Amino acid sequence: MITRLTLPALMLSVLLAACSDDIPLPPAPPLAVAATVIDQLPGADTGAHRVISARGLVLPAGDSGRELSLNLYYPADGGAYPLLLFSHGNWSDKDSYDRVIEYWVSHGYTVIAADHLDCCSAIKGIFNSIRYGQLGLITGRIDDLRRLMVSLPAIEQLHPAFAGKADPSRLGLTGHSFGAFSAEQFGGATVFNTDSQQHDSYQDDRVRAVVALSPPGPMFDTITADSWLRLAAPTLVTTGTWDIQPSFWPDWRMHLMSFETAVPGDKYALVTQGADHYLGNLICRTAREAEPQKDALRMVQVATTAFLDAYLKDDAAAMTLLTGDQLGEITGGFARLSRR
Repeated sequence: MITRLTLPALMLSVLLAACSDDIPLPPAPPLAVAATVIDQLPGADTGAHRVISARGLVLPAGDSGRELSLNLYYPADGGAYPLLLFSHGNWSDKDSYDRVIEYWVSHGYTVIAADHLDCCSAIKGIFNSIRYGQLGLITGRIDDLRRLMVSLPAIEQLHPAFAGKADPSRLGLTGHSFGAFSAEQFGGATVFNTDSQQHDSYQDDRVRAVVALSPPGPMFDTITADSWLRLAAPTLVTTGTWDIQPSFWPDWRMHLMSFETAVPGDKYALVTQGADHYLGNLICRTAREAEPQKDALRMVQVATTAFLDAYLKDDAAAMTLLTGDQLGEITGGFARLSRR
């Protein structure tokens, strides 16, 4: 039997989430250096490539049983660029992360982002949580991403201008929140199967890098404290000192579990002062009534681009940023990169 959350439990989670913005937050010093100082960092400005997007394409169901609605993002010039698959957060959608995705593309990447079963609204997310169970939603996301990996020719037929833009041999998995865990699963993170009482692995050696924006700590019965013990792929985790939600992660440090408990080596963590789960309203919940955290977004853009450049383009300058304390020094401690 697939473990399912009851409707009352789901509604309680929604109510708790709605109240989460009012909890006390720790003091967070702002970025106190000029933008011209930040410009010294590699990749600190929008890249040279003009970004093209093709939105709302539909990959037919075929043998998979489900259509996939997807967006393509790619540079207007040249190719072939490293390919990134992006997985959105729970109840969010493929359209709510342009500020991160388009930044990567401007620096020479292609991105495919699809809507998952839990996408697009709380009502749909709750309905499908009841219908499929939490484990069903997790494995559904895996199925979506696996399908994207093998469907590049079909995707190019949907949008011929995308042909030749992506290099699938340089593949990265990226995502936010629940989608960050989906990305981590391809790097070796495991999900607890309540039927078999074992941790299931979906690790894929084709994946050369994982970017996990605010990944969860343990949640429900399926994501446990042991879920990251086999996370072996190069991984960058990002979070902030306001990344708090009382019903799931009352301490922002819980987001670092996938950094702290993963297989050592090629693991990085970005922590930004005063950054919350949505960077104010810049990702995931873009209609949220909150102050946009533009400085925190810039730290995420810089650190993630450096990580991707280091592991998908073998960029020595980007690796230097990851392995030193340049980010912390230049930002006066506003953002720091750790490694293990």
